[in-house]
This record gives sequence, structure tokens and C-alpha cells, in this order.
Amino acid sequence: MDDIIGKGMGAWVLIQFFAYSFLTFIPVAMPLAVLLSSIMTFGNLAENYELAAMKSSGLSLFKIIRPIFIFIVFLAGVTFVFNNFILPAITLKSARMLWDIRQAKPTLSVKEGVYYSQLDGYTIKVGKKSKDGQTLFNLNIYDHSDGVGNNIQLYADSGKMKTSSDTNYLQMQLHNGTRYEDIIQEEQHKTTRPLMQLIYKELNVNVDMSSFKMKQTEEELFKGHHEMMNVWQISKEVDTMNIEIEKKYMNLYYQFSNYFVARTIRTSSFNKPHSPVKTFYASLNQDEFRRSVENAQNLVRSSSSFIDSINDEVKTKEYTKVDYLIGWHKKINISFACIVLFFVGASLGAIIRKGGMGLPVVVAVIFFLLYYVVSIIYEDLVIEGVYTVIFGTWFPLLLFLPLGIFLTFKAAKDSALFDLTSYTDPIKKLFKKGI
Repeated sequence: MDDIIGKGMGAWVLIQFFAYSFLTFIPVAMPLAVLLSSIMTFGNLAENYELAAMKSSGLSLFKIIRPIFIFIVFLAGVTFVFNNFILPAITLKSARMLWDIRQAKPTLSVKEGVYYSQLDGYTIKVGKKSKDGQTLFNLNIYDHSDGVGNNIQLYADSGKMKTSSDTNYLQMQLHNGTRYEDIIQEEQHKTTRPLMQLIYKELNVNVDMSSFKMKQTEEELFKGHHEMMNVWQISKEVDTMNIEIEKKYMNLYYQFSNYFVARTIRTSSFNKPHSPVKTFYASLNQDEFRRSVENAQNLVRSSSSFIDSINDEVKTKEYTKVDYLIGWHKKINISFACIVLFFVGASLGAIIRKGGMGLPVVVAVIFFLLYYVVSIIYEDLVIEGVYTVIFGTWFPLLLFLPLGIFLTFKAAKDSALFDLTSYTDPIKKLFKKGI
């Protein structure tokens, strides 16, 4: 909000930006929406005994779920299509608009007694402002738009300031003042110091304000992130990274085999035929031995620095590759998350037998937060190299899949899983027998 407020963005620009930003949250919100809606739907059916009526007519829970399950599979497919084709374009436009808004200058706001320098080429100081916000008194204006310093100074007792109808110019109408200009075009201006002075009763000054308008940056500059790519583009980018990493290692091998190793038995000051290391050093006199050792030390330092630089470049590439692979898997597993969380939500709704916006919302939020927190934790562990990308991105679903199966079978058998009396009654009976 700090990047948006005070920049004079039009309503249409803000509507576009917030609409794009809202759409980017759909993939994250879709699993929660499926979980919540399934709990509320089956909770209502169970609470109003409609689920019991369908079961009494011979329908099993699996047959009751089947039509909705088909719809959820269709919804999961639509989610994948959205993630893979629509979301990259939306994210690209959102990122570009956010960048343009951040780069835009704040709206013109000249305060009393403070130098205002946001106008390109001008610095303005106003002694006092009237209530209408346009009439100003005791103006000092410094014009350095020529790029040679404050060679033009304007002073005025009063004036009016307003923007043109197309907002491209700031129009200042100055009254009763003086304009000074240093003439620096002459060759002898440093010694002669020529000066032009203009005393005026009224002077109009137009200042270019095009820099205050939001400029549209080329979208091509933002296409290098996996959020702006589909799965095939990400796969191609990952293959490119693998090739670049392989080239780094090949370059390292080439340098050592053709440069570092070959020079370990040479010095830059003398040349002897190749021989075993011990024999080579034994054949050297004291001065040659000292220079050879110094040369070897320099080679070791050089090779160590080269290895460190290659390792740093490879680590950066590997980190980026892992980030891209995580993005690739997330575009797919969100669709499967909708299916898994549907079974969790439908079975929970049938078991707790509560609909509406009360308990189902609480249960749905708790389960979704558990799923989301586990996803974030394992994503971080993948980035740190603790787990592989496949295991880290799919483990949250593997964790909820057995839970969904377990709850579904419990709901099919009308198990009172969340009924506290089913747990407290056996304990009460046990104490009664003891008494």
C-alpha cells in the first residue's frame, strides 16, 4: 500500500491491478474452497437427515459422492488449465503493473517552507499557500533543467500553480518578481560572469510533468520467472540450466587438465623437460626450488579461487533450478489437492453432521492451515537440500491421502468419530462396574 498511496493512480489502473492480484490467489484458495464447500454440503445433508434417508434407500456413501466427485475431477482439470495457461499471463501483468506503480512519482505536493525537488529539473520553495491550494506567496524557483547547475533562479511575490488539462505540464503564473540567469555559453564566462536579469510583473512558466505519469514497462523484462511460465516452458528452462551447469563442470575439468596440472611442474623463469615430481625438484638448485615453490603456491591460490567461483555459480544455478522445479510441481499438485481435500471435507461433513458457517468453517480452516503449513515447511526443506523436489512437494498430499481414505470409510460406516459420548460412555460403564 505504501507503493500505491499518494501516487495519483486512476481508478481504472487500481481496478486492473487489484483484479490481477485477486486472480493470482485463486490457485491457493481453490483447495480451501473445495474443503470448506464439501464440509458444509455434506454437513447440511447429515444435519437434516437427508444423508440418512439416501442411505436407507439403498445408496452407499460412495454412490452419493460419485456425482460430486466427477465434478471435483472436472474442477481439478480446470484448475490445472488455469494454473498452466491463464495464471502466467495474469501474474506477468500484475508484476509489470506493480513495478510501474512503484516507479511512478508521488503526486505533486508542495508544502510551505520546504524545498520540493520531485520535478525534473526544478526545485521549488513556497513561503505560504492560500486555502484554495493554488495561490502561492514568496516563491523561490531554481531551474537546473539544462544540466549545468542552478543557472536560472526565479523569485516572485505571489503566483498561481495548476496542472494543464492533459496533466502533462505544471502551469505557474508568477507575479511581481525577478528572473536571474547565468550566461555560460560564452567562452569567457568563468572570468566575465555575464548575468541576465529580468524584472517582471507577470511571467508564465510551464514545467514538464510527464515523469509523474505511470509508464508501461515492456512485459518481456518480467518473463524470466517460473510464475510467468507454463509447465513446458519451465521444463525447457530447467534443461537449459542443466546444460549450463554441465558446461561449468566441463570448463573446470578443462582448466585443470590443460592449465593447472600442466603448470605444476613448470616455472615461468626456466624450462626443463617433463619428469617425475621428486626427480624434478631434486634437480633444481636452491634459487630455482624457491621460485618453483612460489609458483606452485600461486597456482594453488588461483585454482582454489577458480573452484570457489565455479561452486558459487553452480549453487546459484542449482537453487534457481530447484525453485523452477517446485513451481512446476505446484502447478500440478494443486489440482490433486482439490481431489484429496474433497474426500477429507465430505467425510468430515458426514461425520460431524453440522452445516452452515459455524463449526464447518472452523474445521475447514484448521485442516487447510495444517496442509498449507506442512507444504511451506517441506518446500523450505527442499530448497535447503534436505529432501528431493518430488518428495517435498507431494508429501503434504501423501499425508492427507490416508486421512481422507480413513475418514471416508468411517463416514461410510456412520462412525461417531467426533462424538465425545462414544468415548466417555465406556469409561462411565467401567467405573459403574467397579463400584
